[in-house]
Amino acid sequence: MMTTRLEVTSTEIQDNIIQFNTNSENLPENLTLEPSGQVLVDSDSLSFIYILETDDSFIYVSIPKDHWTGLKKVMEEEKEAVLNLSDHQTISLKGLKDEMDYLTQNISGNANYGSEMMSSVEEIFQPEKD
Repeated sequence: MMTTRLEVTSTEIQDNIIQFNTNSENLPENLTLEPSGQVLVDSDSLSFIYILETDDSFIYVSIPKDHWTGLKKVMEEEKEAVLNLSDHQTISLKGLKDEMDYLTQNISGNANYGSEMMSSVEEIFQPEKD
């Protein structure tokens, strides 16, 4: 089973949608992708990884720290998250908000994810203190 990794390269915030754009030129054409609703943590790369499924493999979509403000808007403003692939295919990132709510709560104050990941999550996702 092959695993392909894509990286989010830009984020566009529209009315009710946060669109994550990626470098998907190396994906085979006519690939049927399904959202898994699952997110992994890549502490080494300071990224969250959304998993897409194909018939026989997984596609890991890396959302690096530079694009976490888009994730925060998905969580706080109930916006829909979509992934835009370069062939103009758009995939709804189902389950992203719930997974991010869970992960950010779990990572905050938890050095098991590494101190840099923990402090980055706390810096971006923690509610502003008055």
